[in-house]
Amino acid sequence: MLAFLARYQSTETSVFGDAEPGKIMHETRKGEMAVLRELPFGRYYDGVDTTPLYIYLASSYADRTGDEDFVDRIWESLGAATAWMEEVGARNGEGFVTYSRAADTGLFNQGWKDSADAIFHTDGTIPKGPIALVEVQGYVFAAYQPR
Repeated sequence: MLAFLARYQSTETSVFGDAEPGKIMHETRKGEMAVLRELPFGRYYDGVDTTPLYIYLASSYADRTGDEDFVDRIWESLGAATAWMEEVGARNGEGFVTYSRAADTGLFNQGWKDSADAIFHTDGTIPKGPIALVEVQGYVFAAYQPR
């Protein structure tokens, strides 16, 4: 799985696919609408949580297996993922990894609860982005912890 994610990590910016260099893919589909680019899910990079979880998984894998050769093979990818997290955190000046969809065709919410009404204020209103999910900040923290 780590090798697959490294192979398909974004290397470019795409508003349609919510892709940015270093970001890890959220999902991939091969259906007709994805192939015709009616929806962005051919390779879709909207997940704000996938990149820190990728780094955390790689670190946990290395700790558990001691497979330094594999980690060396994906090292450049891990560096790009870390750079993406730091860039996103620097954008808002507060260090939080946030999201907001780049195109109207994309998912409004980009965490594990990605339905349009999954994130809301106590009064029921839907927040406008950028949104900083608390669990994502925990994933980022965990990704930076030494094993």
